[in-house]
Amino acid sequence: MKRRLAGILLLYAAAAAAGCEDRIAAPAPEPNADLVVNIDRPPLMAGEQQYGPVVVFGWSAAGETAPSFTRHLLSAVIDTNGVYNPAFDVIRDLNDNTARYDSLWSEWMPYGARNDTGRVAIAGAGAPLVPGRHYVFAVQARDAAGAATDTFVANVNVRRFRIRASTGPLLRIYEPYLVGFRFIGTTLRVEERELPSGVPLDFKWLADASDYRGEIAGYRYGWDVPDPASWDAPFIENLTSAQAVSFSAGTHTLFVEAIDRAGARVLGRVAIRVVSWPMDRNLLLVDDFAGASAPFADYAMPSEAQDDEFWSRICARAAGFDPARDVYDCASAGNQPPPHALLGRYKNVVWSYSSAQNAWSSTVRFTPESLVGGASRYPINYLSIFLLRGGHAWTLGSSEGGGGLAAMLAQSAQMFPMSVECEVLGNLPSCGGLRNGVSSMAYRDYCVTVLDKVDARFRSGAGMRVRIRDHRDVLVRAHGERAEPLATAPPAFPERLDLWEEVTKPGRRFNPDDTLGPGGLTYVEAYDPAYWMAARAASSQLCFRPLYRMEAKSGASPLDGCAVALLLVKYAGVRPQVSAGTPVAAPSVHFGFPLWFFERSAADSVADAVFARWGIARTP
Repeated sequence: MKRRLAGILLLYAAAAAAGCEDRIAAPAPEPNADLVVNIDRPPLMAGEQQYGPVVVFGWSAAGETAPSFTRHLLSAVIDTNGVYNPAFDVIRDLNDNTARYDSLWSEWMPYGARNDTGRVAIAGAGAPLVPGRHYVFAVQARDAAGAATDTFVANVNVRRFRIRASTGPLLRIYEPYLVGFRFIGTTLRVEERELPSGVPLDFKWLADASDYRGEIAGYRYGWDVPDPASWDAPFIENLTSAQAVSFSAGTHTLFVEAIDRAGARVLGRVAIRVVSWPMDRNLLLVDDFAGASAPFADYAMPSEAQDDEFWSRICARAAGFDPARDVYDCASAGNQPPPHALLGRYKNVVWSYSSAQNAWSSTVRFTPESLVGGASRYPINYLSIFLLRGGHAWTLGSSEGGGGLAAMLAQSAQMFPMSVECEVLGNLPSCGGLRNGVSSMAYRDYCVTVLDKVDARFRSGAGMRVRIRDHRDVLVRAHGERAEPLATAPPAFPERLDLWEEVTKPGRRFNPDDTLGPGGLTYVEAYDPAYWMAARAASSQLCFRPLYRMEAKSGASPLDGCAVALLLVKYAGVRPQVSAGTPVAAPSVHFGFPLWFFERSAADSVADAVFARWGIARTP
């Protein structure tokens, strides 16, 4: 009977990989019910345990004292007649008829043996287990005196499981500018992306076999592999990133392949096609504001015509601006951002947005590596790439609630003030090592550490000051950052920005003397507020350069004196690669509020200062 049973059972002995000095004779064990190990690898799943054809089992001491030795057995579910029978209660039989399984155990191995052979075994390494079949795996522990476990408890020191057909690992590839890609199997189509020359690419990846409780054995990658079928590069266990690279021309394809312990593979391919960005035109106006058809009596918001007239007048102060050619209307394009081929025609961009239903949100929305999941394609933030290549941007608009730079966040994470570095996945008390937001445009390109608002959902708790939008926290004017040389160099930015007299008249929404309304502008986003930076013991980045600071209606407001407009100097020294005109290295500009609500002469002066630094100011 035992010979027949042994011929059917599948046994894997991890001791085969260890040296002879790790092996000991197997004395007849004596019972010791308190000496138990717990099989903790792979983790338990709900319901029936289903694994791939190669399974890595691991175990650890369940009590305070570790065992001296362990051994294990692996068997298909065989009944007392020696017949495969998935309905058979094999765990009960193992307890009732322990001697019947004597020939199936591996040799005793020291619990602390080299290569973890006393704590790990690979089932199916020699011959993969059969899909659809039911198996049992058990571990027995022994102390130095020879006393051994004599009781086997399901999901403690014994596992019963079924082998499922493996579909192979899931491969996720991530690159901060290109975001994420998902691959299953080896035949998925090549993912193609277009980029201008010189964009630094930093690819990382990770494969996952946990769906079938498999484990990844290794990775390999290469650029422009001629024939993946004859690719002879070795698989390396922890090879999860590529060397940084950039391309000046052509099309280049990244190949990443992962393999699990059963030999199942997944192949991902990402093709980068380098396209031309001539940057030969002076200024593009991205009209991302869809206003009402009729003016608001209380001037709470400009109408579509009022906003168009304002920005046409502002952009006319730039040399070469042609409103018939150089305006991109997002609403007319289904709230889609300008195509990169259009963006790449310009050296300078003005992007004015509303607080919702806009292309700005889809452009700046940030997907951290940990959130790359089911989407087949993520939008590329070409504005961020535009800045990287030396293009200049002036971005601004209605920034209450989830507008402004906060549009990078998922709606569930829009609780303010919030740390861009740490809290893009939600309201966390501290980073805790998870710096998910460092690759976002707000943190990386705009150098903002904390976002705050005049009007939004606010957090509570330690360090959070009471927020009163009406009559205290609203903006009544902004004053320039005099300590910033780029702000005072001629032509200097105006020293202060006052609300436009038309929006502050009696009966108008933002009249500072109105005790019924907010009494000042509420469409404001603030950056690195001192009260919250102190509460979190945080420091601003070195490239954080305030341009204007907020004057709140009350000096007791936690936003009084907070930065609400910025000079973006991260790429201020980069000259764009232009095919026509003069390449100018200069800072970009960001305002956390709409300029339409401010005095027209000051708005004109702001535009003149911006365009002068960009080398496109119209000559009188």
